[in-house]
Amino acid sequence: MAWRPNLSEIPERPGVYHFRSARGAILYIGKALNLRRRIASYVQRRVGQPAKLRRMMARARAVTIEETGSELEALLLESRLLKREAPPFNQLSTRYAALPFVKLTLAEPFPHLLLTRDFAADGGIYLGPFPRYDIAETVLMTLQRLFPLRTCDGAIWPGVSPAPCVAFHVRKCAAPCVSAAHAAAYQRHVTALLSLLAQGCEAILQRVRDERQRAVEALRFERARHLHALLTAFDEATLGRPLALMPVAQRNLAVCFEMPQRNAYEVYFIREGLFDSRIVLEGSLLNLQCLRAALACWYSIEHRLRATSREDVVDELRLVAGWLHRTQRQACWVHLDPQMSPAESLEAVIQAMTTPHRQDYALGREP
Repeated sequence: MAWRPNLSEIPERPGVYHFRSARGAILYIGKALNLRRRIASYVQRRVGQPAKLRRMMARARAVTIEETGSELEALLLESRLLKREAPPFNQLSTRYAALPFVKLTLAEPFPHLLLTRDFAADGGIYLGPFPRYDIAETVLMTLQRLFPLRTCDGAIWPGVSPAPCVAFHVRKCAAPCVSAAHAAAYQRHVTALLSLLAQGCEAILQRVRDERQRAVEALRFERARHLHALLTAFDEATLGRPLALMPVAQRNLAVCFEMPQRNAYEVYFIREGLFDSRIVLEGSLLNLQCLRAALACWYSIEHRLRATSREDVVDELRLVAGWLHRTQRQACWVHLDPQMSPAESLEAVIQAMTTPHRQDYALGREP
């Protein structure tokens, strides 16, 4: 007789489940918003199941679970367990992906933009991780077209270089190596780039549109054609990805979901792109002691990436960003500025929860 799990012992809660062999070895790991319903699906729908799944169920003799408070926490736990355990019947997500970032190297006197698969808390501005290299490349090319930052690396001393390179002559670099005046202008470009990134995807798109229009008015049709192609590629690359151009270090958010069936709100706190904590506010919004305490705790901790492996951080950045993208239509986001007081953030979160469809960050366009 085939083994069947005792469904009455399995809660109808979010979490992660592990099918195990007779010796206790993990055969398969999965996540679920409703553990009982998900596990029941393995034994109630045998017809049409993939052969690999049928082989797994033939070997399974037990199922163990780990409850989590939410779908996001289940998603993160599942990913960590898959990398650690590498179960034989899981096909995906058992290895870390080397995903690309666009980086602005603020740790040097004259920052430059580059593509990198390395991620570290080194003072740089990181955009990403992007799911594909070509998307990261499109973002890099767009920013380089708008801001003439150098593409060379290494140290620069203004006035030492005998002559600027070809990038300066084709207007692709402000050449801080030429003189102190060029160096000052270069820093203004860096400041302008940081300011534009703070405004989100739509502001960057509008900047490219404006550049294209100026090129047309100046009869520079080849440049206008190139900008139009770049605009189209950038629009496609960032569509439905509201965090694509938000620097990782600035991804400090309170993400609020209304739970009308429980007369409650669910609030997720995101710190530098990583999941920090979650609370549920039951009943009247006037009873906000829990929210006030959560914000006080959030502001009492220094804003820095956790001391964990680079692979874990990048993987969680990817998962949290994907979850935020998928749920953006159901949630309202509040940017938690480290310069704000907990009381100011409390007021902003309350306003977001009581104002339909309010967002306080320029998230860009939805698909």
